[in-house]
Amino acid sequence: MSYFTHADHTALSTHTGSLKALPVYEKFWNLHETVRDKIRMNDWDLHPHWRKASIISDASSAAAVKPQDVMVLSYFRPYEQARLVEGLMGIEPADADQDVQTYRHPAIELRIAPEYFSIELVVSPLAWWDQQNFIGKLELGRHRDALRRLLYRLDGDYRFGFWGGENLADMHLTTWQMLHGRVLDEWMDTFADGQDWLRMGIWYEPESSSLSAHYIVQEAITRIGELYSLYDFLLWTGNNNYHDFYHKRDKYARRMYA
Repeated sequence: MSYFTHADHTALSTHTGSLKALPVYEKFWNLHETVRDKIRMNDWDLHPHWRKASIISDASSAAAVKPQDVMVLSYFRPYEQARLVEGLMGIEPADADQDVQTYRHPAIELRIAPEYFSIELVVSPLAWWDQQNFIGKLELGRHRDALRRLLYRLDGDYRFGFWGGENLADMHLTTWQMLHGRVLDEWMDTFADGQDWLRMGIWYEPESSSLSAHYIVQEAITRIGELYSLYDFLLWTGNNNYHDFYHKRDKYARRMYA
């Protein structure tokens, strides 16, 4: 039996009241508590929203700032680091309620909607500080090779692309398509920070056998672990700082087109 039933999916498209009034919310919360504990056991530096009321949301997603008919559970960098990054971006909170926003940071999201369940790494255009770090890192050949090795470890069920919105877009590639020839290099050469989403994830149909009540936690942890390798590769930290390479690239591009 699937952990999330067809009725759970359908409830998301018909609810008009509180998110917490939905039966699916309690299931998602229980899933979060188990997944969170396993994230800690694996020593992955991923954290839910620091405000309990915002850990599971229907109002915000890295994939779409105002999502429709979805429930989102996001894991991302710790609060102190998130505040530091937003300061480097020139963002100062107007007050406590306007503090750190999830969509300004790379996030690994679990998302349920009427038509699907997904586990996805999303870097929105508003997370441009980390996007620039990723672009700068890929200026170095050894890191492009390292990225390719990371992607080779993923199976062909992953979907990769630059689209925005909570639903799967037609303009995406599978992992195998992306690793064919120079496709990865050509796609990344067109990626524009502050304009494109960057995302990779798995999309499941409702009541997929992979999401059975017995197996869903293992499936979630397996996928989060796979995506965490890519998340850790691109995430800006003081020890993973490639902004100088990004700015050198940007300066050279402006000279070329001056």
